[in-house]
Amino acid sequence: MKRSTGRLTIRLAVTLGAGLLAFHAAHAEPPSWPAENPRVRLERVFELDDWQSGRGGRMLRWLTGEESSRRRVVRRPYGVAWDGKDLLVTDPDSGRVLRLPHRGRRRSTRPDAIESPLGVAVCRRGIVVTDSTTGRVALLDAKLRRVAWLAEGFERPTGVACHDGQIYVVETGAHRLRILGPDGEWRSLGGRGEAAGSFNFPTAITLDGDELWVGDALNFRVQRVAADSGEALTAFGELGDAPGEMPRLKGLAIDAAGHLWISDAHLDRVGLFATDGTFLMSLGRSGSAPGEFLFPAGVAADGEGRVAVVDSYNRRVQVFRLLEPAKPATKR
Repeated sequence: MKRSTGRLTIRLAVTLGAGLLAFHAAHAEPPSWPAENPRVRLERVFELDDWQSGRGGRMLRWLTGEESSRRRVVRRPYGVAWDGKDLLVTDPDSGRVLRLPHRGRRRSTRPDAIESPLGVAVCRRGIVVTDSTTGRVALLDAKLRRVAWLAEGFERPTGVACHDGQIYVVETGAHRLRILGPDGEWRSLGGRGEAAGSFNFPTAITLDGDELWVGDALNFRVQRVAADSGEALTAFGELGDAPGEMPRLKGLAIDAAGHLWISDAHLDRVGLFATDGTFLMSLGRSGSAPGEFLFPAGVAADGEGRVAVVDSYNRRVQVFRLLEPAKPATKR
């Protein structure tokens, strides 16, 4: 059997119980999925420790005894996005954006292309990446070459999403969203506060048709807002360490069946919710086994029922699949 460069570990159809991945909670047993809702299975685990070195590199490190984390090409993966069947992953500590291909050779940006890439989205213009340290937003081509800087002077830009030709950037340090329209002009939504439509260190963003879900991290909630007007539509979430609560929200995505996945780096698990705020299931627990997490971060869903979760401190990406038909895809 062939093995791809960088030790891609594939584990297909890992299911426990009645077709479900082993779901765990830290302090209480979470509820079961309602019968009408989708089941989930773990489909793949992309190991990133040996990003470019392959088996030869692992042998060299074994011979030399050099296993220092300073030699790792991938240090702390964070953001993730689907590009067709490929995955794009950001690694702010190494200053790289990585491509995990469905087929072919893995790629990454040059080390000097972006200082601290965090959020990533595939848009009409190309691949958009936020640089959280320098406050810039980069545009990359399909080969991960930097084409242009779309913005500078932002206060810690993090999450990014696209809708109908517009680019939405979460400006965490300014507690707002910045929107780049087709005309090339930026505008702002939100500001610091607890009221509907205000934010307190937002971190993540995802699209659901014509609506945005924003991870409002230090308000310990997610907010749904209209993508065009910014009108606040609904919100849910609270501080705590029980299943369904959000002490350290890092990533979110809407899956192909319309359910919201929210990663929490303090609880080391991913919460799954209906979009009305109903808590459905807690996925994972602290650990390094398949289906477990150490600092889950970025989450991305595609239109075919797959959801990728960056397992940051395990330096891997875990891909899950819904076991029900997908709803129609929306425009980016």
